[in-house]
Amino acid sequence: MTNIFKTTLSILFLLVLLNVTAQKKVTYGKSTFTVYQPIPGLEPTPTCGFSPDVPGYTIKSKNYGPGTYYSYAPGNVIKTNYKCILTEIRDWVGHRPEDVKKFAAAKGLVQVDEKTIKKMFKKTRLPNSGLMYKLTDTSWIWFYINDLLNCGPKAWGSNEPYVISVSYIEQVPQQTDVVLNKLYRFWNDGVHFADNAGIVQSNFKTQPSAPADKNPNNFSIGDVLNPQKGFYSLSFENGVAPTYLWHKYETVVDANIVKSDFDATGSIGFEDLLSAFDYELNVVKVGKNIYFSYDVISRFLRDLEPGRTWQKEMTSRKESEAVRKVEMQKVMKANANALEMLYKEIFK
Repeated sequence: MTNIFKTTLSILFLLVLLNVTAQKKVTYGKSTFTVYQPIPGLEPTPTCGFSPDVPGYTIKSKNYGPGTYYSYAPGNVIKTNYKCILTEIRDWVGHRPEDVKKFAAAKGLVQVDEKTIKKMFKKTRLPNSGLMYKLTDTSWIWFYINDLLNCGPKAWGSNEPYVISVSYIEQVPQQTDVVLNKLYRFWNDGVHFADNAGIVQSNFKTQPSAPADKNPNNFSIGDVLNPQKGFYSLSFENGVAPTYLWHKYETVVDANIVKSDFDATGSIGFEDLLSAFDYELNVVKVGKNIYFSYDVISRFLRDLEPGRTWQKEMTSRKESEAVRKVEMQKVMKANANALEMLYKEIFK
């Protein structure tokens, strides 16, 4: 029973750090804690200046929507005055590739060839082909084009290319303060315009450090971010009751960033099944270069399997979400006392 509790609590701790519930306030046991607030004075992740005049998701099209085999468009886009790289590049999603090429030509940009792309990013999860433009000596913008084969009234009766995701990629120095500042900013952007945000840093090829490790090779930035204080990890070294080890973000990044497998991922999202986009961050090390890739991906600009129908798709999603919420409520209730201890430790 003890092992089950430890495993459950460890998983729950990670979920809390990733801000699954995305609440402004949380109550565990007899205590209520205010969480998930912006970092005072931290500027947004800067924009790149390469955006269309009209957001792609506002363009009307006969090729998608109810009545076609296409999924659904455009989804819910929450209006916001917060401008960062993510809210800028998302305006390309839904445009046709020819729009991108015309705009790039007008700006005097030259497309990056496939050989150069492969040489830069090697065999990583960063792009290795496709439509990419160089913006500066250390930044690029990449468009993922997908042919919608079922967007008309007849299955497999069309071939309409659309931009379904876009990435802004930036090369940054291998410096702890630079990397950590950008991680903070991505998280902070999410707090401003979305419901949840989280970042996980881990050395890619190695196993995660043991909970008792004084210098772990992984960490999470979640809903209780305090850059000055650092973060906590769970340890069960002294028996059943958990203890919390404090770590400084700078110390962990400084130790991990020099390793060849340094890696980080982030996500920003909404508690809304019809939310139009997923927002992601991928931090990859290639040789001695570190690349930050800011990605905006359409959740609906894709083909559905003919016969599936959008109604069936949404029914399935709603059922899965309902089950997830019930299960999370059970876990939270079962571990309320342990979570109260954790948050009291964090806010000391």
